[in-house]
Parts: sequence; structure tokens; C-alpha cells
Amino acid sequence: MHIRKLAATAVTAALLAGGTVLTGGVATADARVSAASSCSYGTLTALESVKIRTDRKLNATAVGLLPKGKSGRGCDSTGTGLGGQSYNLCGKKDYSWVLLSYGGHEGWVPSACIKQWR
Repeated sequence: MHIRKLAATAVTAALLAGGTVLTGGVATADARVSAASSCSYGTLTALESVKIRTDRKLNATAVGLLPKGKSGRGCDSTGTGLGGQSYNLCGKKDYSWVLLSYGGHEGWVPSACIKQWR
């Protein structure tokens, strides 16, 4: 019972912070809050159409799409993306992901599928 109360409190706090994702039915704080708090935003352009996902994993829920050639606002606190699930996309094998906002959707896209910001 005590664990449920703590979990509910953590979920509420994360929701108020605006950085939660549902993963496997359990709400967890996402790296979006820490990434967004310590990065500079810039324009990024899709090299190929790429899904915007709730987490840095290929099987995470897709919340939107950044079409090839379209630009969104990106956030990268490290300059090289944040580590996540490895992938082989857009002609590159990598594991870095960047936070992206496009068309009212915010989430993660593979770094290999975007041009660096300007």
C-alpha cells in the first residue's frame, strides 16, 4: 500500500514537471526534463522521414512524424545526442537520440536521421 502511494506521488510530480512517458504501463520520468533544462535549442532537418517517439527506443510509442526535408526544433545537451537503443537507420548504425519538437509533438528521434542544427 505504501509503495502505491509513493508511486502515485512520483507520477503526479512527474506529470506536473511535464516530463513523463508511459512505458509498459508504468509511468516513468523521462530524460526530456533534464535534457531540456541544460541544452540549447536549434533547427534540425530530417534526412529521411522519421518517427518521433516517447522514449529513446525503436519500439517506443510514435507520437508524430518529422517528414523528410522538414525542420523542427531540437535540443541536444551533449552536442552528440543522448544514448539510447542502438539502431541501423538512415544509412548509419548508432545509438544517439535527440529531443525534438515538431507539429505540436515532442519526443525523441535518432540522431543519424537528422542534419545538425544551425
